[in-house]
Amino acid sequence: MIIIMMNPLDSILELLRDSRWHSFEEIEKKIPLPAEKLEVLVCFLQEQKFINRENDKLRIKSTGLKFLELPS
Repeated sequence: MIIIMMNPLDSILELLRDSRWHSFEEIEKKIPLPAEKLEVLVCFLQEQKFINRENDKLRIKSTGLKFLELPS
């Protein structure tokens, strides 16, 4: 499944919404962006404390989940 993107940051968080660990490769397969750009976005989400990253694994944090619940 490829995610049709309105906002790539939201798309990444949506993929991580289940609070399980996901590999960067898995996210890369589902979001049609160059790996370098995806890496920049993942680093931004990590700096904002929306996700955890351990090696090549990503998982949403409670702040990321709260962000997804905000009204648009």
